[in-house]
Amino acid sequence: MEDNHYKIKYHAMSVVGNTRTHNEDNLFCDGYTRPYEDDDAYSKSGEILSRDNKMLAVFDGIGGEEKGEIASSIASNATKSAVFTGENVGEKILDFTRSINQSVRQYAVDNEIESMGTTFAGAVFTNRGIHIGNVGDSKVFRLHNGKIHQLSVDHVLPKELAFNNIITQYIGMKEERSALDPAISFQEYIPGDRYIICSDGLTEKLNIEQVGALCHVAETVTDATDILVSQALCAGGNDNITVIVCELENC
Repeated sequence: MEDNHYKIKYHAMSVVGNTRTHNEDNLFCDGYTRPYEDDDAYSKSGEILSRDNKMLAVFDGIGGEEKGEIASSIASNATKSAVFTGENVGEKILDFTRSINQSVRQYAVDNEIESMGTTFAGAVFTNRGIHIGNVGDSKVFRLHNGKIHQLSVDHVLPKELAFNNIITQYIGMKEERSALDPAISFQEYIPGDRYIICSDGLTEKLNIEQVGALCHVAETVTDATDILVSQALCAGGNDNITVIVCELENC
């Protein structure tokens, strides 16, 4: 496969929502994470190059009280030292999820916490394409020619078996109870495509068609992120909401 050079524009936003007192979400954008002790709205814009093999990712903490926000913070900060360059990027994402799973689990053991964790959804942009990985129910979408497709896999029990979403895979789970099984996939790089990485605070209030339509009409990635978050808040916004919108360009 031929190497090509691309530019990825992105805008990220994370808000506590209308009813929560703390933001248990976190994110990773070009070396930056959200300070977990600061519940003010967080936003960041930037550009990355495909040759740098960088990840953009969202983490949604679970466990209640401070446990969820600590878990998502541990995972997002661990991303700073992760390396996705070279070959076999999909395998490196798999190794990365195992590493952050161990880090979160070790914190729980050291602090005598029975259960804590975080979801993970991310994309690594390379010269040869985009590698997608996720654990849990945070999502990755691709918007191509006005049509949106979900690329991530929801690790939840079927609706007929659970009243509310019950996550079957998460970062921080006990390996002896159930093997960590991240979803890994690959997408060709097509200039003009947009990618949306988000926590379920967005998709609980906006369905996939609404996300696609709002992101499609937005002129810039900043506009897209702003309108997605504002519409989710207007629809109730009872959970934390974190969204990263990326747009692919030729260099």
